[in-house]
Amino acid sequence: MPQGSILGPLLFLVYINYLPKAIEHKVLPILFAEDTSILLTSPNNIQMQSDLSIVFEQLIKWFKSNVLFLNFDKTYFIQFNSTRKGTSQIKINSEDKQISIANETKFLGLSINNNLSINNNLSWKTHIECIKSKLNSAFLLK
Repeated sequence: MPQGSILGPLLFLVYINYLPKAIEHKVLPILFAEDTSILLTSPNNIQMQSDLSIVFEQLIKWFKSNVLFLNFDKTYFIQFNSTRKGTSQIKINSEDKQISIANETKFLGLSINNNLSINNNLSWKTHIECIKSKLNSAFLLK
């Protein structure tokens, strides 16, 4: 497909549309254009580690059977906790590579981060700072 064509993204969406059916283990896959996010909740870090391992096995299997590959340089995870208990580091390994841990990400246009100073709780600080910066520059242009 030529880059910039209308048919390319449509065929990609049809091609990847069955990915959520391949992951049948306590997750909510979210497909948006070429970005895929997988939301997973677990009662504790031990269960989270186990669930993530199963999900990544299913993902890698689906990618291989559909002649695709997972770009480990662009794959990362971010963890949020609902309790004030300390957290242990979760490690996700797949095909002898480790998935990187991120402290902030963009999700459907929202910048979110886990505020490490408040026990990995969800924080909108990054998004608010981004919006403030855009608003300030818009007012300076007038």
